[in-house]
Amino acid sequence: MGVTVKDILQLPSFQGAKVLTGKSNLSRTVSSLSVLEVSNADFSSQIVNSVQEEWYAEELVISSLFSIKDSVEKQCETIRYLHGLGEVGLILYYVGIVIRELTEEVLEFAESLNFMIICMPENDYTLRYNEVIYEVMEAIVLNNQTINDNFVNESLEKVTLLPEHSQSVEMTLKLLSDRLKASLILTNKNLQIVNQVMWPRNSPLEVSQMIRDYAPQLVNSGSRTEDRAPACFIEHRGIYQKNGEVLYLFLIKEQSKLPAKTMDKISEVVQVAINLWGDKHNEVSEYALVKAIINDESEKMRRLAQLLHIDVSAIQMMWLVYLQDLSMEKHVREELEEYLSKYYKTAVIQTIDHCIIVLLGNCSYKYNEYEIAAEYAETTSFLASISEMVYAPRMRNTLDVRRMYQLVNQVGKKVHLIYNHRKLFTAAEIRSMKRAIDLSIQGEEVIEEWMSAIAPVLNDAESVRTLATFLLDAKGNLDECARLLFIHKNTVKYRIKKISELVGYDITVNSEFYEVYLACMIYRLINS
Repeated sequence: MGVTVKDILQLPSFQGAKVLTGKSNLSRTVSSLSVLEVSNADFSSQIVNSVQEEWYAEELVISSLFSIKDSVEKQCETIRYLHGLGEVGLILYYVGIVIRELTEEVLEFAESLNFMIICMPENDYTLRYNEVIYEVMEAIVLNNQTINDNFVNESLEKVTLLPEHSQSVEMTLKLLSDRLKASLILTNKNLQIVNQVMWPRNSPLEVSQMIRDYAPQLVNSGSRTEDRAPACFIEHRGIYQKNGEVLYLFLIKEQSKLPAKTMDKISEVVQVAINLWGDKHNEVSEYALVKAIINDESEKMRRLAQLLHIDVSAIQMMWLVYLQDLSMEKHVREELEEYLSKYYKTAVIQTIDHCIIVLLGNCSYKYNEYEIAAEYAETTSFLASISEMVYAPRMRNTLDVRRMYQLVNQVGKKVHLIYNHRKLFTAAEIRSMKRAIDLSIQGEEVIEEWMSAIAPVLNDAESVRTLATFLLDAKGNLDECARLLFIHKNTVKYRIKKISELVGYDITVNSEFYEVYLACMIYRLINS
């Protein structure tokens, strides 16, 4: 079994350390450490939010949170980002010196995410990062030198612990590559690369050329052959899909060979991953392309885009159309294809689970793109079959596409707790909803602080209902608010004027009502 959090807590450098939150993670495996420490407070959250496209499923972060020591909100935000990246937890140094104490809000928020915080001994100036780094990495290296009988089950268990959208063949290859410190390449029967994970990630090895040079001999003879470059060693195995088609798994290790039978165990892990998550893994289709984008299978995505002649860099817009059930899926997709062909030169439309993912680019005319989405939502013949629709502009790259898809799924059904009468939402509204959801679970003190924006009307049910309907359901439109409340427009105007005077914000002015808008979301969440 790999080195677990419980194991590392027994190391001498962890004497006096306390697990404050996320105690159910003690059995989680740790394969690496990372230090997060920057000097600029505003830059802190940016650097965490803009890390490279990786999933850090077995990593612990070391930090004193120095740059955000005085901001409870930024501490919670950082924890949320680290949790979103898949980090196991945070080893926190110099509590009592840098951060005077961890507030209940931070601890409650971390616990709500089941995110582990390990607090090193408080008020101790003698602590050094390098002691923990050395001991933990030494334990990991010693453990990785042996591939035990439980290797297959352990490896697959690690993948199944990830969020569903991250359970994929490429993620399995990434975890194996990190464990073995080797490059793993999966090809189809024609030796075209399907997935490629390098060790280290920036390795300059020309693996495609290496495979072209040596794979014919490997595939035909079935023998193990060393790379002619003495510092590299190559091994391969055949992996079979459910339809009987073969894929080839190549392992490239620099400097040294792996122990005997290691390749057999690796291929067994990948074979199970193919069976679970890789149906038609070498299929060339738009469906496979969209799956590769949202599952972070970068090499596969690039290969499919090239074969399908789709310029993924042209994708600048995404719609997510969620269906009540799949009985009308074909008709909705056909309607979308016909409708969008009038406006976009690039349109990839595929259904994954209950969601039709629409990737758009190269708008044909100077149309207002939100109005295109709003018109479809108003005129579709299948509105009753659609549970919600998200309009997400300014997708700069496929990473933005994947993050937005994941964010919408994190908000999930709570969208219907916040919005009672709408089906079309913007990406900005989804981000606000996620923030409101996070705030609503941070404890009574945080909730009370945010609810103070509407405290003067909280005891008046009619005013609260009017306020929430106006800002959330009617998007600040007096006529729509009147329609939803079944009252006259002038009555709405009178109530809104009175509410604005009481709360001290002009809630008809966008620049003034954001805090009130978030407070209304939180109110609906905690009173649903």
